[in-house]
Amino acid sequence: MLPPMEGSNMPVMDADQRRKLEDSLLRKAEEAVRRLRHEAESGDPTRVDSLAEGMAGLLKTREFPSVRAAEFREITRAIQRGAYQRSVDSLLVQAERCGHHGDEKGRNALLTQAKDHFAKALRFGADDEFRHGVERRVQAALMTSKDGVDDRTKEASRRKLEQHDVGAKPPNGIERRRSIRYMDPVLQVDAEGRRCTTINWSTRGLLVDLPPEEFSHAMGGKLRLELHCPEVPGVGGRQIAHVVRVDPDRHGVALSFPDISTVILDLMHAMKDAGIKPEPER
Repeated sequence: MLPPMEGSNMPVMDADQRRKLEDSLLRKAEEAVRRLRHEAESGDPTRVDSLAEGMAGLLKTREFPSVRAAEFREITRAIQRGAYQRSVDSLLVQAERCGHHGDEKGRNALLTQAKDHFAKALRFGADDEFRHGVERRVQAALMTSKDGVDDRTKEASRRKLEQHDVGAKPPNGIERRRSIRYMDPVLQVDAEGRRCTTINWSTRGLLVDLPPEEFSHAMGGKLRLELHCPEVPGVGGRQIAHVVRVDPDRHGVALSFPDISTVILDLMHAMKDAGIKPEPER
């Protein structure tokens, strides 16, 4: 038998050394998540992808705890998904504005970029609620001109809503809601220092249990919200909403989001991962 080569023996870590190394790696991963979240809120999603590659390399470190590695991979994926969803939303808003100004070339360039980011959002796990909403908005943007949205687009949107909207409708059947409304699980809402809960919620807005007689904001007023779900802790975030009506019969206030809420979409993904199926309002 040949003798071992000089210098070939690797040093063996004891339990305390391994624990310290694992703790160090976990702290690096937590810091990487903070950077990812910050970049996802304010930057280009391709920059988020670059940071995600660095996270992937860290998680492949031999000493990184395997169970925690799987957790960090899922968190990274969710952040990338949210970054691309926010980008799609922003690009579609810009495309719609170009359409209203008659800038078809600018609109088409933005739609091309939005479709690319839309495909990446789907790759990272965006669901049907997001897909249907984007499809409707792309169709509307394509049909929008200086004169507004034409009748073909309105009719097409009406048909799509009938296909996909299974939420509660008024007795006369006139209202056509743009998104399914859910009543359970209940979401926690912090509205500029006042905490309340949802009566129902969707990707487009909320009905919250704020007594109308105690509500001082005017119709159309803007609120800064913090949204969370007690059943899926650690998920949620900031969301802008506008006051659209008070509902004295249900002792609530209806709030509308400017666009599809990526915070709600992230909550829905977290519910799905936790085995929670939201209950539509009937």
